[in-house]
Parts: sequence; C-alpha cells; structure tokens
Amino acid sequence: MRGVVITGVSRGLGAALFDVSSARGDRVMAVGRHFTPEQQQLRDERPGDVTLFSTDLADAHWLPDYDVLRDFLRDADEVVLIHNAAVVEPIGAVGRLTTEAITNAIAVNLTAPAVLTNTFLRAAPREARVRLLFISSGAARRIIDGWALYCTTKAAGETFFDAVASQVRDDERITVANIDPGQMDTGMQENIRRAASSGAYFPGQQHWVDAPADGRLADPLAVAERILKEHAS
Repeated sequence: MRGVVITGVSRGLGAALFDVSSARGDRVMAVGRHFTPEQQQLRDERPGDVTLFSTDLADAHWLPDYDVLRDFLRDADEVVLIHNAAVVEPIGAVGRLTTEAITNAIAVNLTAPAVLTNTFLRAAPREARVRLLFISSGAARRIIDGWALYCTTKAAGETFFDAVASQVRDDERITVANIDPGQMDTGMQENIRRAASSGAYFPGQQHWVDAPADGRLADPLAVAERILKEHAS
C-alpha cells in the first residue's frame, strides 16, 4: 500500500495530484485550508483511504504531528510526501512589502515544508520506501524582478531538500527530488496576471500576461500524471 501526503490540494497542480493519486488507489492525506466539494465527497465515500487535514500551512504549530502521520502511514510499504502548497505573493518592490506578506510567504513556502519533512521522516515506517518531493519553480534558479520572496523561498527550499538528499544518500529506501513543473494553467497564474494589472513593481509582467494566449500554460493534470509516474510509481 502507498500512503501519500499532499499539501495544497484545493486547485491547480495540488488538486490534480490528489485526483491522480486517489484514482490509482493510494491512501491520500490532503493538508491545507480548503478542499473542494468533490474531495469532501470522496473522503466520505472512502474514509479509510482519504483524509482531509484542515490547517493553515502558515502556522507550523498546526501541521500534522508525529502521531497523526504515524497512524496514517502505518502498514504502508511506500510513503510519499509532496510539498505542493506555495504562494507567489507578495509581488512588488522590496521596501514596499508588508511584514505580514513577507512572513506568510516564508512560512508557507519554506517553514512548512521543512517542519513537515522533519516529522514525516520520523513517522515513516522503518521498512517503507520514502519519497520526498518538493514542487519548486524556475524562479528558484533565476531572479524574476518583483518576486523577491518567491525566488528566495523556492531557492532556499531546494537547498533544504538538497541537504536532506545528501543526508540520506546512503539509504536506498529514501529518494528526494526538487521538481520544476513549469508554467501551468492554475490559480497562481491568475494571481500573477492580477498583480501585473495592480501597478506593483513587476518589470517582466508582459511575459506572464501573454502566457495563456501564447499557449505556454500546461494542463495541471498532465503534469501531475508525469510527476507521479516519474517519482512515485
């Protein structure tokens, strides 16, 4: 049996990962603030296989703890943790950002993955195969003007998971991957286009505004299928 924990499943890539994983028969725990009516219905239909853990990922104290994860992962011969939840906000010039927006971005994009991974590794069954997947971004490796917090937290997240990979390099049970899914047709892209029209500092905004018309946004479902096939099949 495969146990899969996914953060941020209410839309976009996270919703697609949830759909693909649950459809192939995985035991799935979704972690986040919001869930779709379809996900809630599936939870009611498959209470032993689908868990919706409601929490604010910006508050590390309310993430799934050791006991919750241990019980969920019990009897699994493969366990997968997918850090999908992320916020691109705040978009704008450093010097004009709010403290709340800065701390929220760091909490969701960096603190939550680090804390949850730490707990997940302790809770994973001793003999199970372990897959740790961090959904990153091209912004981790190139500066996008106006995206200081997103670039910083994604780069830091990749560094954290590189460090974990180095730590477990001699353990054949554990694999770690930083994954750049590319541009997709998601709610995050809508937020980016909204920021482009807000007057915030965002010099390269036209590239993002033109993405839908240029056909540069991939289908999240196809991306989810590829990620799970390559890293958790």
